[in-house]
Amino acid sequence: MNATSTNRKLTITMCALAMLCCSKGCRKPDGTSDAKLSPLKNAPSIEHVIIISIDTLRADHLGCYGHPFVKSPNIDAFAKESVVFTNHISAAPTTLASHTSLMTGTYPHTHGAPKNGFVLGDENEMLAEVLAKDGFDCAGVIGAFPLDPVFNFDQGFAHYDAAFTISHEKGIVDQHQRLAAEVTDAALKWLDKRKPRESGRDRLFLFTHYFDVHWPYEAPFEYRRKYGESGSRKKGSMANIELAREMLRQGEQDPNRLKQALEFAKAMDNEYAAEISYCDEHVGRLLDGLKDRGIYDKSLIILTSDHGETMHEHRTYFSHGATVYDSEVHTPLIVRFPGQLSAGKRVSRIVSNVDVTPAILHLLNLPRTSRMEGVSFASIVDGELPERSPVFAEATKPWWDEKFHDTSGWVNRKKFQCVRSDTFKYVARDPDRLYGLYELGTDSDEQNNLIDSADPSHVKQLAEFKGLLADWQKRANPIPAFEDKSPETQRKMHDLGYAAAANEPVDATTN
Repeated sequence: MNATSTNRKLTITMCALAMLCCSKGCRKPDGTSDAKLSPLKNAPSIEHVIIISIDTLRADHLGCYGHPFVKSPNIDAFAKESVVFTNHISAAPTTLASHTSLMTGTYPHTHGAPKNGFVLGDENEMLAEVLAKDGFDCAGVIGAFPLDPVFNFDQGFAHYDAAFTISHEKGIVDQHQRLAAEVTDAALKWLDKRKPRESGRDRLFLFTHYFDVHWPYEAPFEYRRKYGESGSRKKGSMANIELAREMLRQGEQDPNRLKQALEFAKAMDNEYAAEISYCDEHVGRLLDGLKDRGIYDKSLIILTSDHGETMHEHRTYFSHGATVYDSEVHTPLIVRFPGQLSAGKRVSRIVSNVDVTPAILHLLNLPRTSRMEGVSFASIVDGELPERSPVFAEATKPWWDEKFHDTSGWVNRKKFQCVRSDTFKYVARDPDRLYGLYELGTDSDEQNNLIDSADPSHVKQLAEFKGLLADWQKRANPIPAFEDKSPETQRKMHDLGYAAAANEPVDATTN
């Protein structure tokens, strides 16, 4: 163990000891968290587990989720063999916080990572740790720095490839990420090099993380040309994304500028779509590689995303992290079971990404971990799912403004938080008294705020959601974590576009 790792572990331990001295005590898990759930009647035989995460991918920007022109043929074909969850909500609109929820089955106010740049506490029980104990050979292939080993996200992985080499211009490494082609290449290379019989671990858990859809939107030209006329295309550089934000802000005040602003914004939409098409090709290559190696049909394969991206539906233009609108937290969840069990089924019942690890453990007939808050959806293999209570999500920005920090409890408590069911959502940000109630069936972009509605059903729904959110907030008991403020880490985060305070989007409307 090197000096950096030693210091990291020591700091986490010290934080844990401090927390024990002043905590309210460990929150009791629910009644099933320390025991196996009832065995599934139609549980498929699962030899391997594959999770494919496409960072910053909105659910509504895939063909299989109904987008009218985004080209995602490989993911769409995969969806036809799978169960598609149409109401999947991520716990947070930021890479580290959301992926940790995915891998632990806990919300951020339990796993302790409020945003990117934090070092996870060892007390978290990560999916890779659980599967490794059950004999799985665990490998992660990572697309960008927010999931780097320095943040302790690699707990449980025997192989963790985080070699970031991106170069949009030959010879220039300008960001600490890598292209989808390289992620797929690295994953397939690991599959070919592993020697399961020598290790005694024939079963594998493979986690692949693609980062291309995240800004800047700079797909190779052959994908860009699929969208928009040549004269209307604009590079999706960070400079142009910031220009689009500024034009849209000006358009708010000057209707004469709004048309031009929307045209420029449409060009950025197209660049985002091009990144999806580029990533789709290399996800397709990964799936083909699994087939060629005899892994595909023996695997539980889950394709998802950590968060989406607000385009120009709300005032945090072309960004994520500051709101919990569906543009940022409604993400794809596509689950393929061995033998194409339940293939073609579309499930509209609400699910959260905290439900993914509980479902995997349920399918493998393994116990839940002690802190787990998610609800397994594995019973889909036995028929229709039972109803699920509403789910929660929390924003991770603004970070620099003390007005939005809760110094007495969970640090994100005063940022946007939400309660969401299949059809309704309540959002709240207390410091500036921004509140909203939305009926998603008729208002998927959340433009019609029903907070002052006199409709008795809306009044009842609002009261119920306020109570649920208050109860959920009281359960916050985060595992200690700390922010890595080393100059090297801060530089790498800044290079990825995680802006300084002056450039970080803050404004959000509740219409």
